[in-house]
Parts: sequence; C-alpha cells; structure tokens
Amino acid sequence: MRTAGLAALVVAVVAVAAVLSPWIAAALGPGFAFARVYDRVVEVGLAAGLALAWRRLDLGDATGLGLSPWRPAALGRGLGAGLLGLAVGLAACWLGGGLVPALRFAPAKVARKALLGAAAAVGIGCAEEVLFRGILLRRLAADLGRAAGILVTTIAYAAVHAIRTGGAHLEGGPWAGLSRTVGLFAPLAHLATLPELAGLFGLGLLLAVVRLRAGTLWIAVGVHAAWVAGFRVGRLFFVLGPTPAWLVGSGWPPLIGGAGGWLALAVTAAVLFRSDARARDGLYHS
Repeated sequence: MRTAGLAALVVAVVAVAAVLSPWIAAALGPGFAFARVYDRVVEVGLAAGLALAWRRLDLGDATGLGLSPWRPAALGRGLGAGLLGLAVGLAACWLGGGLVPALRFAPAKVARKALLGAAAAVGIGCAEEVLFRGILLRRLAADLGRAAGILVTTIAYAAVHAIRTGGAHLEGGPWAGLSRTVGLFAPLAHLATLPELAGLFGLGLLLAVVRLRAGTLWIAVGVHAAWVAGFRVGRLFFVLGPTPAWLVGSGWPPLIGGAGGWLALAVTAAVLFRSDARARDGLYHS
C-alpha cells in the first residue's frame, strides 16, 4: 500500500530531524533556536524524500493536489475568513488582559518586517497545505477512505507541530545525550501539552474539511497563511503574554489550545461554511 510507504517516509524524516536538529542548533549558535532549525531540516528532508519517491508513491499532479486551476478568489476567501477569525480571537485576548498593543520598532523597520512576515506566511501556508492537505490527505483518502484520511492527516499535523515546540524546553543542549533527543517526543504524551494538541487538531481538521468541501486547496492555503501572518506580522504591533494561559494558549503558535484560539477557529469556520451555504442557495435558486 502506497500509504504505508508515504507514512514511513514522513515518520523517518521527522525522526531524523528530531535527532539532528538539537545538534545542528547547538553548532550554529544561540541565534538558531531548535524550532527554527527543526522546521528547516524537516522541510529539506521531506522535499528531497518526496521528490525521490513521487512516482513510486503516486503522489498526484497539480489537479489532484487541489492546486489547479489557480483560484485567486478562493485564496482571498480563505485569507479573509482566517484574518477575521483571528481578529476576533485576539480581541478576546485583549479584553481578557492577555494582549497589549505595542509598536516594537520604528515605522520604517516595521514596514520592512511586515512585508517579510507576510511573504513568509504565504510561503509557509502553501508549503504546509501542499504537504498535509495536498499530498498526505490525497494519498490517505484514496487508500483508507475520506474519513480515515482526514483523521490520520490531522493527527500527523498536530503531532509534528507539538514535537517542534517540545524541543524548545530541553535544558543543557544536545550534549546531554540521547535521552534528550528522545525527550523531544515527550510533549505528545505530556498532559500539559493536551490543550495545544487539541487546538492543533482542531485547526488541522478545519483545514482538511475545507479542502475536501471546496475541491481546491487554495481556501485552506488562505486560512493557513492568514493565521501565520497574524502572528509573524501581528507581533510587530502587539505583545501576547503567557497569561491567562486558558485564554491565550501555552504553546506556539499563540492562541492554539486557548479559548481565544477556539473562538478564532469557530469564527473562521462559520464564515467559510456560511459562504458555502450562500453559494449553494444561489445555484439552487438560479
């Protein structure tokens, strides 16, 4: 089964990245945090592995992945829904005392960093959606069925991001031994990480459902890019504190696992599904 081969490839890349990333981060110096290095190692490893195994695993073409045809309106719809949902969630955090408006840099520097952050958000949104809701979801749904494909893809998405945050809590660097590398996976079984895992699962589930309902990946790309931009660009204009954790969340990305994040997800979903219903009603009455 091609799904087994794809799963083995992803697990192998994540495991290798978890082992190598602390050592690479330590070698590069204090300016390179584990999470940053881990992301890059995973991305490079997956890109290389998928390119080599593409035909053997039948990973599809642009149409099968939901990238063709190009639908700018769908991308804009996802961006709008994601930004609106995130704005509501952040407003709740502000009202609850977890967010403080603050301009971190001079206006010219803020503008430059905002442009870079927005570009990075689009790149991250595209890359992660192609991987999780494009390649993985297509392959798993074809082999296991749509419901199982959504479930497994969403679990993988939540687990990969939880491992990413886990490495940030290691003490003493990678030189403490293999036990610390094994400790990277501890967040998956730690009770304190359950809210974050649940929030990541909720976000991944929404993106998977949106992808399949719409028949295109571009709406999910828009939502994902909006959420990433909200924090990469938004942090230039506000400070999101660590408390109250029940509201702002306790991991990265911020809000995920907190009440503010669930509110943002609910608003995003409501906007997207309401627009779907309006579109269907328009077709029915025309």
